[in-house]
Amino acid sequence: FGSSHSGTGSTWIGSVVRCRPQDVMAELKDLQELPQLSDVDSTAGDAPSVLRLPGRRRGLAAVAAALAAALLLGAGAAVASQRGTAVESTGGSRASLRPHAATVVLAEVEGETNDQKPKEVEKKKECKLAHADDKPSLFCWAVMYPGDVDLIKSQFTGRAGIFACNDYAVIGKEAMKIGTDDCGDDFNTWQEDLPTVSKGQYGVNAMTSSWLNVPVFTLCWDRLLKSGKVWEQDFTVKMDPDAVFFPDRLGGILLQHKGKPIFTTNCRYWGGDQVGKLFGAIEVLSKQAIGAYKGKMDTCKNLPWQGWGEDYWMQHCMNALGIPAVGMFDQVSDNTCPLGGGAPCTDGKKIVFHPRKDAGQWWDCWKQSAGPQMVAK
Repeated sequence: FGSSHSGTGSTWIGSVVRCRPQDVMAELKDLQELPQLSDVDSTAGDAPSVLRLPGRRRGLAAVAAALAAALLLGAGAAVASQRGTAVESTGGSRASLRPHAATVVLAEVEGETNDQKPKEVEKKKECKLAHADDKPSLFCWAVMYPGDVDLIKSQFTGRAGIFACNDYAVIGKEAMKIGTDDCGDDFNTWQEDLPTVSKGQYGVNAMTSSWLNVPVFTLCWDRLLKSGKVWEQDFTVKMDPDAVFFPDRLGGILLQHKGKPIFTTNCRYWGGDQVGKLFGAIEVLSKQAIGAYKGKMDTCKNLPWQGWGEDYWMQHCMNALGIPAVGMFDQVSDNTCPLGGGAPCTDGKKIVFHPRKDAGQWWDCWKQSAGPQMVAK
């Protein structure tokens, strides 16, 4: 049996059993207790029927009783047991005994309690991560290469950076446990077959002297969309692992843009640039912007991205989709940006300090910016 659970109304504490009557008749011979059924209705057909048992009627006898009852159910039966067993379906004609497929679900009927539910299950249900209710909500993620492992594990241990968002993910070439969260669950990387890429030469074969990593990130965005997590939060934030990041400060800036299709830029090449450039240390897309990307993904994937970095590609993608940019020039200190770096880590208003390549540098900067009160926590 495999454990199952439902979303609303009632909690499944049992299992799902699919069978044919002839396969289980032998199991029912010696059983004394069978459900007392009345008003059995059915319609012709071989579709599965559904039987729900309260959680306290678990065990072999309950399973067998449920299976026996299922023999009496035609497709779409509606049965109510004199002993409190509930069968849910829609009406039909009088049933007859005949072999048909049946689905039996041991479940806690809505409105009833299960006194035998393990305490640890209740505790698990109540557990909530520290930033689960932060507003606006952020789903933060990063790509991890072998040189990033210690840095990311350190951030997870300290619950800082992307791990201070409402939800988070790390994508890497290998499946790896990063640590255990505050609810006792293991946090593991999402494994993807990320392609190997090379660095470009600006003005020679590329628009950047950094990594030509568009193929890596198109694959990652496919995985993010497949996961569904990008729809659960207001904004999705891609971070470089070596960027010191304060999600709470970002939330204050994004609040007024909640519900709107936007992406962020964070670098200026000259002072009069009102739009700015998207540099990959931090990339923010609203849920609505991601919806536009999903709807016209081919528009972005068919851009002439060879020779581009993924941040350059993403900005051109958002431009092609007509998504407006929101500049964060004064909130991001990025030493790779011509006019955007050099801020001291003592600045308590910056969202990002980039880059800090090892865990020691990263945490030194984080502590300086967070201040003694946050460090004490």
